[in-house]
Amino acid sequence: MKLLHFVPFLVLAACSGQDSGNSATSSDTTSPANGGWEAAEGVTEASNELAEAGLPRLGEQSPSIAPKITPEVYKPTQEPQFHFETEAITDAELKEFYLEMDVEIDGEPVGMMTFEVWGDEAPITVRNFLRYADEGFYHGRKFHRILRDFMIQGGSSNNTGSGQGPNGQIKAEFSNEKNRRHRYGVLSMARSGSPDSASSQFFLISESNSPSTIGLNGKYASFGIMLNGISVLEQIADIPVISNGREQSNPTQEAIVTQCRVIRGEPTVKREEMVRPPLNLNGQPERVRIQHVLISFAGTGTTATRTKEDAETLAKEILERAKAGEDFNALVEQYTDDPSGKTTTPRGTYSMLNKGCFAPAEETTRLMELQTTIQEAQTALIDRVNKKELTMDEAKEQFFALPVFIEFQNAQSQSWMSRTQMVAAFGDVGFSLEVGEIGTSTFDAQTSPFGWHIIHRYE
Repeated sequence: MKLLHFVPFLVLAACSGQDSGNSATSSDTTSPANGGWEAAEGVTEASNELAEAGLPRLGEQSPSIAPKITPEVYKPTQEPQFHFETEAITDAELKEFYLEMDVEIDGEPVGMMTFEVWGDEAPITVRNFLRYADEGFYHGRKFHRILRDFMIQGGSSNNTGSGQGPNGQIKAEFSNEKNRRHRYGVLSMARSGSPDSASSQFFLISESNSPSTIGLNGKYASFGIMLNGISVLEQIADIPVISNGREQSNPTQEAIVTQCRVIRGEPTVKREEMVRPPLNLNGQPERVRIQHVLISFAGTGTTATRTKEDAETLAKEILERAKAGEDFNALVEQYTDDPSGKTTTPRGTYSMLNKGCFAPAEETTRLMELQTTIQEAQTALIDRVNKKELTMDEAKEQFFALPVFIEFQNAQSQSWMSRTQMVAAFGDVGFSLEVGEIGTSTFDAQTSPFGWHIIHRYE
């Protein structure tokens, strides 16, 4: 069932749990009782903490680094040419430099990535990175963390992701400016929980529309962008990964920066348009919105009590009636065994993303803005409860009447989920239909284990 929680969806997951009629696996995202408003016994001044409890944020994945490990005495691996640690190069001159990274995967050269740096906008960050590169620090550093639909991360002092660089931490230079927003090909600095904790680890964005990517703006210091080398970035990002116990990001192949060069002057490479190459979807659309009627039977994990034979007969009848032009909303209202189908607008709606695809960035950004506003409103109201200006019931009544909350509910009801979160046949049918067409997924213990889905693609 498509639950409308107060809290938004977890990053890179559906906006909510679904019922057994649609979900391939149950969601572990839970909604706090009464929208997170119930105070724990004995809680008074701690209510502000309660307000934040259970509020997962869009953009929750982040390029983080482990606590600092004291390195052995550090000596540059090569004699620096420019000495960025001194005043030999002024801040105004930083924009005169660019970077080249040669990369190999499992010992085989795969090409070079070239980057411009934003010395005017992020001089501290640029100077820090150029210094490491000028000292040869990045030679032989691995890309130790790969998230295909987010970013690739490297620059760890011990190639495992733990530990910071030997030159210390730098002051953050965050920005929400459009020209420094995180997007495909952008270089940025990893950090720990403290804003001013970046050192040597960096990351390179491999997907613009990921909620995690959008959530970085204003929180991580972007400082340059790739000019050329998309094929290299794609080869690294496509390396298969395994779990490290926290996420699927440990590469199964060794991607190494064999050389990272600092060059003064104008780059000589051809500038590529920094856009992720289109996915091969075999002619299918990136996104579909569908309505569906679930016809289930006893023993499938739903509340249906009819027999399997009766379910099949009914599903065939509804399919014929729908194809004959009968009102689909009415069919959902009368027959669906998916409880959420009777609460969405239009009835029985799901918005699905094809594999590797994302919601439009503007929709994700708007949801994040609404989420921030909602959290601020909730915190303010609970503060008034703590001050005895409102009762908790009055605060909840005001909160749920807020126009921004209503807007968020409406936006969330249309939010997108990956087809990989649905039973296989549901997505297979949905993405095979043209707009206006109606099809059905037949009961199958593996691909459609909850019964028959009569599916209408309307967008």
